[in-house]
Amino acid sequence: MQELKSIEERYSSITSRSQAVLNSYLASSLPIVRERVISKGALYNQRPFEIERAGFKKGRQLKKMPASVKNTHVYHLDKNGQIIFVEIFGQSENIVNKEFYFYHDNCVERVYFTSVEKLRNVSLSLLEKGVVKKDLNWGEYGCSISDYFYSGDRLEKIHVRQKEHIDAAFSEYEVSLEYDGEDLVKILNVFPNGYQEQRFP
Repeated sequence: MQELKSIEERYSSITSRSQAVLNSYLASSLPIVRERVISKGALYNQRPFEIERAGFKKGRQLKKMPASVKNTHVYHLDKNGQIIFVEIFGQSENIVNKEFYFYHDNCVERVYFTSVEKLRNVSLSLLEKGVVKKDLNWGEYGCSISDYFYSGDRLEKIHVRQKEHIDAAFSEYEVSLEYDGEDLVKILNVFPNGYQEQRFP
């Protein structure tokens, strides 16, 4: 789809020199870091309910690095409390993925590198009055477009189109969110054939 073209080009421009780009991002990011937040598991939703959509509960904040670093997240924040980059630890301290955040007027770009300094994916969240309205994602194996639909300021559903690069056509499904008052109580992935997959709780 045409709207994915620019992010595909962005991915291609980085992946051919991913190690140099990663080093450049670190060099420009580290001087503006003012705070580090450590957590076991992901702590912050940068897109609406992205932690819950992945089937997880929010992580818990820690005062220091744990003895077992697996799934430890270290958030590096600037003076305004915005995330500059995140380190996500694997089985050992030597396995660290890094995701960088770039803030623009109407969008947030995220660039994710693996522990071997290889680009995994580039994503772009398009904002309207500070609210995520669309996500574009391009990765090594596939791409996706997600459109967010709200009732007032409450997210009601997300329409997802995705495909692997080897596929000719996109597949689609809808993310349905259910609430009890103000509290989110259920997230379902609903597929065109009627199959439903509960993602949360």
